[in-house]
Amino acid sequence: MTSEKSPDPLAPITNALATADQVLVSHTRGLSADLVARLHYTGGSLAQVSGAILKLETQVIATALVLFHRFHLLAGFLEHSIDDTVKGCLYIATMLCEVPVNPRDIVAAVEAACDDPLATGFKSIIRRKPASFGPQFLNALYKAQLQVLTTLGFDMHVVVPYTLCLEYLQAMNISEASDRALLGQRAWNYLNDMMKSRICIFQQPNAMAVTALWLASRETEVDLLDGERWWTIFDVDTEDMGHILVLLRESKAIAISERDRLVKGLEPTLRVEDVTARINEEATA
Repeated sequence: MTSEKSPDPLAPITNALATADQVLVSHTRGLSADLVARLHYTGGSLAQVSGAILKLETQVIATALVLFHRFHLLAGFLEHSIDDTVKGCLYIATMLCEVPVNPRDIVAAVEAACDDPLATGFKSIIRRKPASFGPQFLNALYKAQLQVLTTLGFDMHVVVPYTLCLEYLQAMNISEASDRALLGQRAWNYLNDMMKSRICIFQQPNAMAVTALWLASRETEVDLLDGERWWTIFDVDTEDMGHILVLLRESKAIAISERDRLVKGLEPTLRVEDVTARINEEATA
């Protein structure tokens, strides 16, 4: 009789992460590794802007972001438009989080967010009337929803880092309420930046939460546990934190260059035809 395997105490706060083979395949679909990273960022930003228009809670938006990045790790950008995938992921996330939203409202929000998907502020976002979107738009959303579900094998388990971050901050026993509030807000902002990129499919939520707190601590000059290696308490090592910092630096560089493109009047890369145009642009650069 074989002995039962002891349950992993961290299982409830972990996600399925990208494997090396999956990352390699995602970089061999006719797109450069740099363009793949840029498209992930653009889609992540579009999802956040759309979620803000819908006034969704952070938990819902973050769930959609994880699903988006997971899907496009396995499915190519030349076969699936970013805007449709975002619609499908937001729709799934609202159901997973039990936040009922009319599909037409999701379509209207994403279509509006496409005006300024990177939130540059240089172009006004014009709200659309949900009733103006006919069956073809809803069919595209339902098709994207099914593609995400089937591609991910109907595995919709998602853990996001925001609640963990607040719980970890509470565990620090910081005496000054103003310091706690400042740290919490700065860490929250760093998590928002992380979620736009592929960090959430490369690193676990606890590592993201800890790194966000570490960055917030440095920025605000508020010491956490007297500067000791407090991150080890939350089962995070400096290698994971270093990886997140490298990816976050890459993400910020992408944000700057992609926003510069929009400011120059170039169209955002949101649909299959836009991706094809970017490939041709890279080839002639």
